[in-house]
Formats: sequence, C-alpha cells, structure tokens
Amino acid sequence: MAELKRRAVTDAQKQFRRQEILDGARLYFEDVGYQGFSMNQLASRLGVVKGTLYLYFPTKEAIVLALYGRAVEDWSEVVKAKLATPMTGQDFIAFFYHSAMADPILVPILTRLEHVIEHNVSVDLLVASKRHFMACLDGITQKAAHVVGLPPNKTRDFILSLGVLLSGATQADQGPSLANESLPDDVRDFLGRLSSEPLFVTNANYILAGMRNTA
Repeated sequence: MAELKRRAVTDAQKQFRRQEILDGARLYFEDVGYQGFSMNQLASRLGVVKGTLYLYFPTKEAIVLALYGRAVEDWSEVVKAKLATPMTGQDFIAFFYHSAMADPILVPILTRLEHVIEHNVSVDLLVASKRHFMACLDGITQKAAHVVGLPPNKTRDFILSLGVLLSGATQADQGPSLANESLPDDVRDFLGRLSSEPLFVTNANYILAGMRNTA
C-alpha cells in the first residue's frame, strides 16, 4: 500500500491511482456488498486517508458506479466472445443469465442502480455512465442480431429487456433459504419455479417469441 500513499502528480500516475482504488474497491465490495461498503473502511483497507479517495470519487456511489461500468464492460466482452460461436436464441438467453450471475458484483449493483446509486452521483457522471453502457450494449447488439433472429434495433430492445428482467427476477432469490427444510412437494415445486433462473429463462423466451412474431 506504500504506492497509494505517494502523491500522484502526472496524469498517468493519477489514472494508475484511480485504477488501484477501483481494484481495492472491487475486492472490498465482493467481501461486504453494497450495504456494508463505506468510504472509511475502504480507505483503511487501502492504507490511505479518506480524503485521498475523495480526490478521485466524490461519493461512495461514484465508486460503485465506476465498478459497475468496469463489470459491464468485462461482461460484454465475455458475451461477444461467446456470440462468435454457433448458438440459438435460447442458448443466448441461458448464457446471458449465467454469465451475468457469474460476476459477484454485477447483479447486486444492477438491482440498486436506478433506485439508489444513480440518485447520488452528478449528472456528468450519470451521462458518462449511460454512454459507456450504450457502447457496450451496441457491441453486443451487432453480434447478437443473427442469433436472436431480430433486426438490430429490435435486438437492442430485446437485450435491454433482458437486463430489466434479470434485475427483477433476481429479487426472487432474496427470500429465506428453505433448501434443507421439509416441505410438501407442491410447495417445493412452486418455490423452485420462483427462483431467478427459471423465471428469467422462461420469460425471456416469451419475450423473444413475441418480438419475433412482430418483427
């Protein structure tokens, strides 16, 4: 952590320092989640005074938004690489879900993005974040259109719908864990259908079928 204590002077040093902070913030977020995340504790973990963090990020939410941007970019590269291999629309839907869920911070941030995080950042940061997201979305759209069987504008709408669906479907996993409880078969079957994966996959396929019929 000694490097973080040295003052960054040049633009290159400042950019490197920002990346160091984000690297540490990601590990911290993975450990404590959004609710446990604090600027005080992050500064302590990095071995710097809190004021150093504020030189680069004005709020906790600004750091989390930056983490989200990096996670979306990394995820979009994974998806584009997968789209280079033969697959069906149903394959794409399943991969969309599993690849997003594989990142321990992507969905937890997504579910708080519009309700909390974006309300506590500047308009300039919000605009930059949305433009970055749109660029990642456009990169996926170009490669996914032939897979989902929709024109590019409809493919873009479909992928946006999947993001909204993912955010909502994952809320179903927030209930108490009953895996080890003795439950009637009908109740256990019903709860299984209400978990995020079947909710997402089933409804995503309904959306795709409907969009194909109206394309």
